[in-house]
Amino acid sequence: MVKKFLFSLAVLGAVSFAQDPNLHIYLAYGQSNMSGQATITDTDRQTNPRFLVLRAGNHSNQKVGEFYPAAPPMGHSGSKVGIVDFFGRKMIKELPDSITVAVANVAIGGQSIDLFDKDRNAAYVQNAKNKNDTWWIQYLNEYGGDVHKRIVEMGKIAKQKGVIKGFLFHQGEADYQMKDWPERVKKVYDQFIEELELDPEKTPILLGELAPTGDLGWRNDAVKEAADLIPNGYVISAQGCPAIKEPSYTLHFTRDGYQTLGERYAEKMLELLKAQEPAPDSSKTDSSKVAPSDSIGRDSTASDSTNAIRNSAVARAVESHLPRLFYDVREHSLFVRFKKNGVEHRYRLTGRKE
Repeated sequence: MVKKFLFSLAVLGAVSFAQDPNLHIYLAYGQSNMSGQATITDTDRQTNPRFLVLRAGNHSNQKVGEFYPAAPPMGHSGSKVGIVDFFGRKMIKELPDSITVAVANVAIGGQSIDLFDKDRNAAYVQNAKNKNDTWWIQYLNEYGGDVHKRIVEMGKIAKQKGVIKGFLFHQGEADYQMKDWPERVKKVYDQFIEELELDPEKTPILLGELAPTGDLGWRNDAVKEAADLIPNGYVISAQGCPAIKEPSYTLHFTRDGYQTLGERYAEKMLELLKAQEPAPDSSKTDSSKVAPSDSIGRDSTASDSTNAIRNSAVARAVESHLPRLFYDVREHSLFVRFKKNGVEHRYRLTGRKE
Protein backbone atom coordinates (compact mmCIF):
# COMPACT_ATOMS: atom_id res chain seq x y z
CA MET A 1 0.00 0.00 0.00
CA VAL A 2 2.83 2.39 0.82
CA LYS A 3 4.38 1.81 -2.60
CA LYS A 4 1.04 2.54 -4.21
CA PHE A 5 0.76 5.82 -2.28
CA LEU A 6 4.29 6.84 -3.21
CA PHE A 7 3.73 6.01 -6.87
CA SER A 8 0.65 8.24 -6.89
CA LEU A 9 2.62 11.10 -5.42
CA ALA A 10 5.53 10.62 -7.81
CA VAL A 11 3.24 10.73 -10.82
CA LEU A 12 1.32 13.75 -9.61
CA GLY A 13 4.30 15.80 -8.51
CA ALA A 14 4.02 18.52 -5.89
CA VAL A 15 0.58 19.92 -6.75
CA SER A 16 0.29 18.95 -10.42
CA PHE A 17 -2.81 16.83 -10.98
CA ALA A 18 -3.93 15.03 -14.14
CA GLN A 19 -7.56 16.01 -13.55
CA ASP A 20 -8.28 19.38 -11.99
CA PRO A 21 -11.84 20.07 -10.79
CA ASN A 22 -11.01 23.77 -10.80
CA LEU A 23 -10.37 23.74 -14.56
CA HIS A 24 -13.75 24.56 -16.13
CA ILE A 25 -13.90 23.75 -19.83
CA TYR A 26 -16.51 24.82 -22.40
CA LEU A 27 -17.01 23.35 -25.86
CA ALA A 28 -18.07 26.03 -28.36
CA TYR A 29 -19.36 25.40 -31.87
CA GLY A 30 -21.28 27.07 -34.66
CA GLN A 31 -20.60 29.30 -37.64
CA SER A 32 -19.02 32.71 -38.24
CA ASN A 33 -20.42 34.57 -35.25
CA MET A 34 -19.03 31.86 -33.00
CA SER A 35 -15.64 31.89 -34.71
CA GLY A 36 -15.63 35.68 -34.33
CA GLN A 37 -15.52 38.47 -36.90
CA ALA A 38 -14.35 41.53 -34.95
CA THR A 39 -10.90 42.96 -35.72
CA ILE A 40 -8.15 41.78 -33.38
CA THR A 41 -6.53 44.53 -31.29
CA ASP A 42 -3.38 44.60 -29.16
CA THR A 43 -5.60 44.46 -26.08
CA ASP A 44 -7.14 41.21 -27.33
CA ARG A 45 -3.67 39.65 -27.43
CA GLN A 46 -3.06 40.29 -23.75
CA THR A 47 -3.42 36.98 -21.92
CA ASN A 48 -4.42 35.88 -18.45
CA PRO A 49 -3.18 32.59 -16.96
CA ARG A 50 -6.72 31.82 -15.78
CA PHE A 51 -8.22 31.97 -19.29
CA LEU A 52 -7.04 29.26 -21.67
CA VAL A 53 -7.79 27.96 -25.12
CA LEU A 54 -7.91 24.21 -25.65
CA ARG A 55 -6.50 24.31 -29.16
CA ALA A 56 -8.89 22.58 -31.56
CA GLY A 57 -7.45 23.85 -34.86
CA ASN A 58 -4.08 23.04 -36.35
CA HIS A 59 -2.45 26.47 -36.72
CA SER A 60 -0.38 29.14 -34.95
CA ASN A 61 2.41 26.66 -34.18
CA GLN A 62 0.29 25.30 -31.36
CA LYS A 63 -0.54 21.64 -30.92
CA VAL A 64 -4.11 20.44 -31.19
CA GLY A 65 -5.33 19.16 -27.83
CA GLU A 66 -2.99 21.32 -25.75
CA PHE A 67 -3.88 24.27 -23.51
CA TYR A 68 -2.49 27.74 -24.18
CA PRO A 69 -3.15 31.24 -22.82
CA ALA A 70 -6.28 32.38 -24.64
CA ALA A 71 -5.72 34.87 -27.45
CA PRO A 72 -7.34 35.21 -30.86
CA PRO A 73 -7.75 33.43 -33.14
CA MET A 74 -9.52 31.06 -30.77
CA GLY A 75 -10.94 28.79 -33.48
CA HIS A 76 -9.50 28.22 -36.95
CA SER A 77 -6.74 30.40 -38.42
CA GLY A 78 -9.23 32.80 -40.01
CA SER A 79 -11.10 33.47 -36.77
CA LYS A 80 -11.02 36.92 -35.21
CA VAL A 81 -12.59 38.17 -31.98
CA GLY A 82 -16.02 37.00 -30.94
CA ILE A 83 -18.27 35.50 -28.34
CA VAL A 84 -15.80 33.16 -26.64
CA ASP A 85 -13.17 35.86 -26.15
CA PHE A 86 -15.52 38.03 -24.11
CA PHE A 87 -17.17 35.03 -22.46
CA GLY A 88 -13.88 33.82 -21.00
CA ARG A 89 -12.79 37.22 -19.76
CA LYS A 90 -16.08 37.79 -17.99
CA MET A 91 -15.99 34.33 -16.41
CA ILE A 92 -12.56 34.70 -14.82
CA LYS A 93 -13.45 38.20 -13.66
CA GLU A 94 -16.42 36.90 -11.70
CA LEU A 95 -15.24 33.45 -10.57
CA PRO A 96 -12.91 32.83 -7.61
CA ASP A 97 -9.17 33.02 -8.33
CA SER A 98 -8.94 29.26 -7.81
CA ILE A 99 -10.94 28.64 -11.01
CA THR A 100 -9.38 28.52 -14.48
CA VAL A 101 -11.61 28.70 -17.57
CA ALA A 102 -10.79 27.11 -20.93
CA VAL A 103 -12.69 27.09 -24.22
CA ALA A 104 -12.34 24.76 -27.20
CA ASN A 105 -13.83 26.57 -30.21
CA VAL A 106 -14.85 24.64 -33.35
CA ALA A 107 -16.69 26.97 -35.71
CA ILE A 108 -16.75 27.61 -39.47
CA GLY A 109 -18.62 30.43 -41.15
CA GLY A 110 -21.54 29.83 -43.46
CA GLN A 111 -22.10 26.18 -42.57
CA SER A 112 -25.19 24.20 -41.65
CA ILE A 113 -25.90 22.37 -38.42
CA ASP A 114 -25.52 19.24 -40.56
CA LEU A 115 -21.76 19.75 -40.59
CA PHE A 116 -21.77 18.96 -36.85
CA ASP A 117 -24.08 15.94 -37.13
CA LYS A 118 -22.09 12.71 -37.20
CA ASP A 119 -24.76 11.08 -39.37
CA ARG A 120 -24.92 13.86 -41.96
CA ASN A 121 -21.51 15.55 -42.06
CA ALA A 122 -19.80 13.31 -44.62
CA ALA A 123 -22.59 13.75 -47.16
CA TYR A 124 -22.73 17.48 -46.39
CA VAL A 125 -19.01 17.94 -47.13
CA GLN A 126 -19.17 15.85 -50.29
CA ASN A 127 -22.15 17.81 -51.55
CA ALA A 128 -20.28 21.10 -50.99
CA LYS A 129 -17.31 19.79 -52.94
CA ASN A 130 -19.60 18.65 -55.77
CA LYS A 131 -20.93 22.22 -56.00
CA ASN A 132 -17.40 23.64 -55.82
CA ASP A 133 -18.31 25.38 -52.55
CA THR A 134 -14.88 24.79 -51.11
CA TRP A 135 -13.58 28.13 -49.74
CA TRP A 136 -14.09 26.85 -46.19
CA ILE A 137 -12.54 23.38 -46.61
CA GLN A 138 -9.14 24.75 -45.54
CA TYR A 139 -10.65 25.51 -42.13
CA LEU A 140 -12.35 22.14 -41.99
CA ASN A 141 -8.94 20.55 -42.58
CA GLU A 142 -7.50 22.52 -39.65
CA TYR A 143 -10.12 20.73 -37.56
CA GLY A 144 -8.98 17.37 -38.87
CA GLY A 145 -11.59 17.17 -41.65
CA ASP A 146 -14.47 16.37 -39.29
CA VAL A 147 -15.75 18.98 -36.84
CA HIS A 148 -18.01 16.53 -35.00
CA LYS A 149 -15.12 14.19 -34.37
CA ARG A 150 -12.87 17.08 -33.34
CA ILE A 151 -15.37 18.31 -30.74
CA VAL A 152 -15.59 14.80 -29.28
CA GLU A 153 -11.80 14.59 -29.20
CA MET A 154 -11.58 17.92 -27.37
CA GLY A 155 -14.31 16.79 -25.01
CA LYS A 156 -12.41 13.66 -24.05
CA ILE A 157 -9.28 15.70 -23.36
CA ALA A 158 -11.38 18.14 -21.37
CA LYS A 159 -12.71 15.34 -19.18
CA GLN A 160 -9.19 14.07 -18.53
CA LYS A 161 -7.79 17.47 -17.60
CA GLY A 162 -10.71 19.26 -16.02
CA VAL A 163 -14.51 19.36 -15.99
CA ILE A 164 -16.81 20.08 -18.94
CA LYS A 165 -19.22 22.70 -17.66
CA GLY A 166 -21.28 23.24 -20.78
CA PHE A 167 -21.63 23.97 -24.49
CA LEU A 168 -21.66 27.39 -26.16
CA PHE A 169 -23.59 27.45 -29.44
CA HIS A 170 -24.26 30.07 -32.09
CA GLN A 171 -25.43 28.92 -35.51
CA GLY A 172 -28.48 29.09 -37.73
CA GLU A 173 -27.93 31.77 -40.33
CA ALA A 174 -27.04 29.15 -42.95
CA ASP A 175 -30.19 27.17 -42.12
CA TYR A 176 -32.79 29.93 -42.21
CA GLN A 177 -34.96 27.84 -44.54
CA MET A 178 -34.60 24.60 -42.56
CA LYS A 179 -37.94 23.91 -40.88
CA ASP A 180 -36.64 21.17 -38.60
CA TRP A 181 -33.52 23.09 -37.54
CA PRO A 182 -34.46 23.04 -33.83
CA GLU A 183 -34.74 19.25 -33.88
CA ARG A 184 -31.38 18.95 -35.65
CA VAL A 185 -29.74 21.22 -33.08
CA LYS A 186 -31.05 19.01 -30.28
CA LYS A 187 -29.90 15.88 -32.08
CA VAL A 188 -26.31 17.14 -32.30
CA TYR A 189 -26.31 18.14 -28.62
CA ASP A 190 -27.67 14.71 -27.68
CA GLN A 191 -24.91 13.06 -29.73
CA PHE A 192 -22.21 14.94 -27.83
CA ILE A 193 -23.81 14.13 -24.48
CA GLU A 194 -23.92 10.43 -25.35
CA GLU A 195 -20.46 10.13 -26.88
CA LEU A 196 -18.78 12.06 -24.06
CA GLU A 197 -20.84 10.26 -21.40
CA LEU A 198 -21.96 13.52 -19.84
CA ASP A 199 -24.85 14.09 -17.47
CA PRO A 200 -27.32 16.28 -19.41
CA GLU A 201 -28.69 17.65 -16.15
CA LYS A 202 -25.23 19.05 -15.35
CA THR A 203 -24.20 20.03 -18.89
CA PRO A 204 -26.19 22.96 -20.25
CA ILE A 205 -26.06 24.36 -23.76
CA LEU A 206 -26.35 28.12 -24.25
CA LEU A 207 -27.87 29.11 -27.60
CA GLY A 208 -27.30 32.67 -28.76
CA GLU A 209 -29.87 34.59 -30.74
CA LEU A 210 -29.11 35.80 -34.25
CA ALA A 211 -28.54 39.54 -34.64
CA PRO A 212 -32.02 41.10 -34.16
CA THR A 213 -31.15 44.06 -36.41
CA GLY A 214 -29.64 41.78 -39.04
CA ASP A 215 -31.17 40.07 -42.03
CA LEU A 216 -32.20 36.97 -40.07
CA GLY A 217 -33.28 38.31 -36.70
CA TRP A 218 -36.76 36.97 -37.47
CA ARG A 219 -35.35 33.45 -37.02
CA ASN A 220 -34.94 33.85 -33.27
CA ASP A 221 -38.22 32.06 -32.69
CA ALA A 222 -36.43 28.96 -33.98
CA VAL A 223 -33.56 29.56 -31.54
CA LYS A 224 -36.06 29.64 -28.69
CA GLU A 225 -37.74 26.51 -30.00
CA ALA A 226 -34.39 24.67 -30.08
CA ALA A 227 -33.65 25.73 -26.51
CA ASP A 228 -37.11 24.61 -25.40
CA LEU A 229 -36.52 21.15 -26.89
CA ILE A 230 -33.40 20.68 -24.76
CA PRO A 231 -34.20 20.41 -21.03
CA ASN A 232 -30.90 22.11 -20.16
CA GLY A 233 -30.94 24.58 -23.05
CA TYR A 234 -30.99 28.35 -22.56
CA VAL A 235 -31.46 31.25 -24.98
CA ILE A 236 -28.94 34.07 -24.78
CA SER A 237 -30.61 37.30 -25.84
CA ALA A 238 -28.97 39.39 -28.55
CA GLN A 239 -31.29 42.35 -28.00
CA GLY A 240 -29.26 45.54 -28.02
CA CYS A 241 -26.28 43.81 -29.67
CA PRO A 242 -25.60 45.82 -32.85
CA ALA A 243 -24.79 44.17 -36.16
CA ILE A 244 -22.49 45.52 -38.83
CA LYS A 245 -23.83 46.23 -42.32
CA GLU A 246 -21.60 44.55 -44.89
CA PRO A 247 -21.82 44.78 -48.69
CA SER A 248 -23.96 41.67 -49.20
CA TYR A 249 -25.60 41.09 -45.82
CA THR A 250 -26.03 42.13 -42.21
CA LEU A 251 -25.36 39.06 -40.11
CA HIS A 252 -22.26 39.67 -37.98
CA PHE A 253 -22.18 41.55 -34.72
CA THR A 254 -20.01 44.59 -34.17
CA ARG A 255 -17.25 44.39 -31.59
CA ASP A 256 -19.57 45.96 -29.01
CA GLY A 257 -22.23 43.44 -30.00
CA TYR A 258 -19.87 40.54 -29.46
CA GLN A 259 -18.82 41.89 -26.09
CA THR A 260 -22.38 42.29 -24.86
CA LEU A 261 -23.42 38.89 -26.19
CA GLY A 262 -20.34 37.09 -24.90
CA GLU A 263 -20.79 38.58 -21.45
CA ARG A 264 -24.43 37.50 -21.47
CA TYR A 265 -23.32 33.93 -22.17
CA ALA A 266 -21.04 34.26 -19.13
CA GLU A 267 -23.74 35.76 -16.93
CA LYS A 268 -26.10 32.89 -17.68
CA MET A 269 -23.36 30.34 -17.08
CA LEU A 270 -22.43 31.97 -13.76
CA GLU A 271 -26.09 31.79 -12.78
CA LEU A 272 -26.21 28.09 -13.62
CA LEU A 273 -22.99 27.36 -11.76
CA LYS A 274 -24.38 29.10 -8.71
CA ALA A 275 -27.53 26.99 -8.89
CA GLN A 276 -25.44 23.81 -9.04
CA GLU A 277 -23.67 24.57 -5.77
CA PRO A 278 -24.78 22.14 -3.04
CA ALA A 279 -26.58 23.65 -0.10
CA PRO A 280 -24.43 23.66 3.06
CA ASP A 281 -25.15 20.74 5.36
CA SER A 282 -24.77 21.93 8.91
CA SER A 283 -25.49 18.44 10.28
CA LYS A 284 -22.12 17.11 9.13
CA THR A 285 -18.69 18.03 10.36
CA ASP A 286 -16.02 18.46 7.69
CA SER A 287 -13.05 16.45 8.89
CA SER A 288 -10.84 18.33 6.44
CA LYS A 289 -11.15 21.42 8.64
CA VAL A 290 -9.34 19.69 11.47
CA ALA A 291 -5.78 20.97 11.15
CA PRO A 292 -3.23 19.14 13.29
CA SER A 293 0.27 20.49 13.55
CA ASP A 294 1.76 17.57 11.66
CA SER A 295 1.66 17.49 7.88
CA ILE A 296 -0.35 14.25 8.07
CA GLY A 297 -3.42 14.21 10.30
CA ARG A 298 -3.29 11.82 13.26
CA ASP A 299 -6.12 9.41 13.85
CA SER A 300 -6.88 5.98 15.29
CA THR A 301 -5.47 4.06 12.31
CA ALA A 302 -2.11 2.34 12.35
CA SER A 303 0.63 4.93 11.87
CA ASP A 304 3.27 2.84 10.07
CA SER A 305 2.09 3.48 6.51
CA THR A 306 1.33 7.17 7.04
CA ASN A 307 4.67 7.76 8.72
CA ALA A 308 6.44 6.01 5.87
CA ILE A 309 4.72 8.25 3.36
CA ARG A 310 5.40 11.39 5.35
CA ASN A 311 9.08 10.58 5.70
CA SER A 312 9.57 9.68 2.05
CA ALA A 313 11.51 11.98 -0.29
CA VAL A 314 8.47 12.46 -2.50
CA ALA A 315 6.25 13.45 0.41
CA ARG A 316 8.87 15.87 1.71
CA ALA A 317 8.99 17.42 -1.75
CA VAL A 318 5.24 17.88 -1.63
CA GLU A 319 5.42 19.39 1.84
CA SER A 320 8.20 21.73 0.81
CA HIS A 321 5.70 23.36 -1.57
CA LEU A 322 3.28 24.01 1.32
CA PRO A 323 0.58 21.38 0.60
CA ARG A 324 0.03 18.88 3.41
CA LEU A 325 -0.69 15.19 3.32
CA PHE A 326 -3.77 14.26 5.31
CA TYR A 327 -5.32 10.87 5.99
CA ASP A 328 -9.08 11.04 6.61
CA VAL A 329 -9.99 8.11 8.86
CA ARG A 330 -13.70 8.39 8.11
CA GLU A 331 -13.21 8.21 4.36
CA HIS A 332 -10.17 5.90 4.56
CA SER A 333 -8.47 8.09 1.99
CA LEU A 334 -5.27 10.04 1.62
CA PHE A 335 -5.53 13.69 0.57
CA VAL A 336 -3.29 16.60 -0.29
CA ARG A 337 -4.47 19.86 1.27
CA PHE A 338 -3.30 23.38 0.55
CA LYS A 339 -4.51 26.96 0.74
CA LYS A 340 -4.71 29.40 -2.17
CA ASN A 341 -5.96 32.93 -1.75
CA GLY A 342 -7.26 32.00 1.69
CA VAL A 343 -9.37 29.11 0.39
CA GLU A 344 -8.53 25.57 1.44
CA HIS A 345 -8.47 22.93 -1.31
CA ARG A 346 -8.35 19.17 -0.86
CA TYR A 347 -7.44 16.56 -3.48
CA ARG A 348 -7.99 12.86 -3.01
CA LEU A 349 -4.96 10.67 -3.77
CA THR A 350 -6.24 7.26 -2.70
CA GLY A 351 -9.46 5.66 -1.68
CA ARG A 352 -12.88 6.14 -3.14
CA LYS A 353 -15.66 8.44 -2.06
CA GLU A 354 -18.69 6.41 -1.05
